[in-house]
Amino acid sequence: MQILDDISTRGFVDLGIYEPEKCISKIALQLGRYLGVRLHANFEQLTTNSTTAKPQNTYAGNYGFSELPLHTDLAHWYVPPRYILLRCVVGDPEVSTLLLHHREVVAQFSEAIVRRALFRPRRRLEGKLFLMRLRDNGIFRWDQLFLTPDNHEARQVRNLMISPHSSFKIMEEVTLAEPGRTILIDNWNTLHGRSLVKTIPSQRRIQRIYFHEEGYDD
Repeated sequence: MQILDDISTRGFVDLGIYEPEKCISKIALQLGRYLGVRLHANFEQLTTNSTTAKPQNTYAGNYGFSELPLHTDLAHWYVPPRYILLRCVVGDPEVSTLLLHHREVVAQFSEAIVRRALFRPRRRLEGKLFLMRLRDNGIFRWDQLFLTPDNHEARQVRNLMISPHSSFKIMEEVTLAEPGRTILIDNWNTLHGRSLVKTIPSQRRIQRIYFHEEGYDD
């Protein structure tokens, strides 16, 4: 029940060093059954490299060793993944995962702005272009890289989120420094990012796997 409580109130749960003898796929299967969600393909291994080492359609290819701005994963999808599982393979004690519940963002705006703000994906998906609301049908989405504001309200949201002077009262940090350290993020309610990488080259490796709600197509 603690997992459900933390996900509901904080938007993520820190599982600590969670069953380090098991691979992420087995852990994800267990959590998926517990949460009533299904896995999205296999896990990915995230490494930190210079921008030239990764394609431009990725965060790594745009930000490299710099701080990764707050975002929700795959926000340009019509239905983004429900949860994200991150698990440390090789940690860096100087690098933190930053987490912010979306309630802290929407509190900065009137309900009318939140309701009216419309974004479009930077690129068409399967030849189609959908306008997407900041918050709609239980899904909050934000990504300054892959979502483009389509109206005045959306530009107001973007201006706040990209401003270097923006500060939020409740920003949480988790350092995935030890092998097996694991966090589960509610991707429909919580933004996440990463602090800058100070030690270059970096050996940091994080595994990531997505979960989808039953009834939603990938």
